[in-house]
Amino acid sequence: MPPPISINSIHDPLARAAFFQRFPVAVLTEALENRTPSEQRILIGETLYPLVELVEPVLTAKITGMLLELDRAQIFKLIESREALKEKVNEAIAVLISGFSNR
Repeated sequence: MPPPISINSIHDPLARAAFFQRFPVAVLTEALENRTPSEQRILIGETLYPLVELVEPVLTAKITGMLLELDRAQIFKLIESREALKEKVNEAIAVLISGFSNR
């Protein structure tokens, strides 16, 4: 029997994104157990980043940082739903454009 798959063993961001397309957020929730808040934020960010990159490759880091400010339930919804992620990324882009044009 093969060893169980653990999100902690997946280091490649695109492989991590593919993993979450096949497995539920419950796996991420389990990976977050017994982690410090800082470690949790890093793990969530590492999970979210490649998904955001598929939608918006230029502003990925900035938008991922913005999305990390959402509550965890919202972030998990974005990880599970590509449509919800696209919508939230578009909102973030609109905020960035608005902030840039107001300068």
